Amino acid sequence: MAGKRSREPGELESQVLRILRGFDGPVGARDIQALFEEPRPAYTSLLTILDRLRVKGLVAREELSPRKVRFSALQTSEEHASDAMLGVLGEVDDRRAVLLRFAGNLDDADVAFLRDALAAKRK
Repeated sequence: MAGKRSREPGELESQVLRILRGFDGPVGARDIQALFEEPRPAYTSLLTILDRLRVKGLVAREELSPRKVRFSALQTSEEHASDAMLGVLGEVDDRRAVLLRFAGNLDDADVAFLRDALAAKRK
C-alpha cells in the first residue's frame, strides 16, 4: 500500500532543482537527500526525480563510475523562468493579449525596470 503523500505534485522536482542550483558543481544524490528536512525523500525517489529532470533537459547526469553519479542543474532559476515564459508565449494564439495581461499585473517598479531595459536594448 502506498504511503501518504507529503508533498504536492511537482514540489519534489522543484525542491531538487532549488538544491542543485545552490551548488557550484555536480553533486551526488545522497548530498541532495541530506539537505531535505524531514520527511526526507527516499534515495530511490530522488534518483527517479533526478532522471525525470534529466529527461526534461533540466539536469545533467555525470557518471564517474557505476556507483558514483553526480547531477547538476543546467539552468539558473532565472533562465528556467525566462524559457518557461517564452514557451508559453509560443503556445498561445494571441501573444499580444498575453503580454498585455502580464504587463497589466506588474507593479510600478517592474514596469520602470522593463521600460529602462527596453530603452537600453534599442540603443
